[in-house]
Amino acid sequence: MKLASTANVKQFENSNKLGTAPTQINSTQIKEMMLVCGSWSVLLAAAITMALLLTLATQAHAAEVVTVLHSFSGGDDGAFPYAGLTADAAGNLYGTSQIAGANGFGNVFQLSPITGGGWRFSVIYEFTGGADGGSPLGSLIFDAAGDAYGTAAGGGAQGLGDVFKLTRPKGPGPGAKWEEKVLYSFQGGTDGAIPFGNVLFDAAGNLYGTTSIGGHSHIGCLSGCGTIYELSPRSDGRWHERVLHRFIDAFGEGAEPRTGLVSDAAGNLYGTTFSGGNNSVGACNTVTTLGCGSVFELIPSSTGRWHLKTLRDFNGTDGALPRAGVTLNGSSTLYGATTSGGTNNAGTVFSFTNESGVWKPGNVYSFNGTNGLGPFGNLALDTAGNLYGATYEGGANNWGAIFQLIPSGKGWTEHVLYNFVVSGKRFGASPADGVFIDAAGSLYLTTSQGGKLNDCSNAGCGTVIKVSAADSHGKNPQEF
Repeated sequence: MKLASTANVKQFENSNKLGTAPTQINSTQIKEMMLVCGSWSVLLAAAITMALLLTLATQAHAAEVVTVLHSFSGGDDGAFPYAGLTADAAGNLYGTSQIAGANGFGNVFQLSPITGGGWRFSVIYEFTGGADGGSPLGSLIFDAAGDAYGTAAGGGAQGLGDVFKLTRPKGPGPGAKWEEKVLYSFQGGTDGAIPFGNVLFDAAGNLYGTTSIGGHSHIGCLSGCGTIYELSPRSDGRWHERVLHRFIDAFGEGAEPRTGLVSDAAGNLYGTTFSGGNNSVGACNTVTTLGCGSVFELIPSSTGRWHLKTLRDFNGTDGALPRAGVTLNGSSTLYGATTSGGTNNAGTVFSFTNESGVWKPGNVYSFNGTNGLGPFGNLALDTAGNLYGATYEGGANNWGAIFQLIPSGKGWTEHVLYNFVVSGKRFGASPADGVFIDAAGSLYLTTSQGGKLNDCSNAGCGTVIKVSAADSHGKNPQEF
């Protein structure tokens, strides 16, 4: 699917509106609720301020259709989705909102396609912020039975996050409910705390993930530099946690992983850290951490121990401070993004190619601000080898952009598929994660702001949107 640089937009009304009145959330409350996200909360508050001050340009007519599948109200339906979307075998979309909801601690939602057009939004689980967890920041994965697994950054037995399972309803009908079970609550010590990202299955049914803090403490991360963990199911129904690696922001290691992992066929795990790596690089130092971040590989051995190998410690020129994980193309290529650094300090997309078992750095694409700034989320890959993603800021209106990168022998060519607009529009802004591609080549994603602008301090509580190629009349035949 070759997409052009701008888009048409339309909006579906939700089929079942939730009854709770929208929550009016001011910027001070947003800062308090977003502390778990670290420096991202500062960016969010700044973006909300910009929404009140800037008069933004409008979108031009174009050959793609952007459809709003849901606008969050800050009521029972939630607010400020941070993570991207996943789909089950039936084509339903799932995501999480990090705050609001019935109890104020976020929820898990489902969007189901309706025969004849449109999508039905429903909340399948409301977090309480107690032992069940709260403030989810990661996306979901599904097992063969259709049950969902994810992480919560808050709540749990110690208030430091957990890993949970949602069991699909046994029967049909509006009374059927998903049931939540906490698989593990983080203790905040050497086991880790505050997971940002999703979990990953292996063939044996074990789960793998990361925590942003906990583990070993060090001068650059006094609350711990984060961990990589494994959860294994036991015959009695309980799950056992094992820490595979505790980061320490020294000796070239990274610190503070803010996303999940991917695995190759050999069982090696790959991911990124937001900080750490080469601590002598001063340009990337943040308030609480050192270094520009890293890309790593975690390799299992026959003895059961795991060995961490740093593939890159960023230096600013090649990127800095990645919040996104990596995308693996078979066993040959890794792709990822950094929120800053690069030629214009606006973020990068990078790659590694496996040559005879050695990962060698490849092309680096640098954003310039007008074509996007700060790609926060994971990249998606289509069957032609093109990459897709979203930037949190930048673009024509400084509210983020959706982009496509087409590879060539000398680098990548970028197409901006959509520039987000807030003022006077309903289509969302500031996406904090990447995109999901369906079999037809349409893109789906969440935005952390925008939507109905009378909600959440008049900046909107976020949206779920779809971007698809239009027909020759400027209409998408899948949508009508």
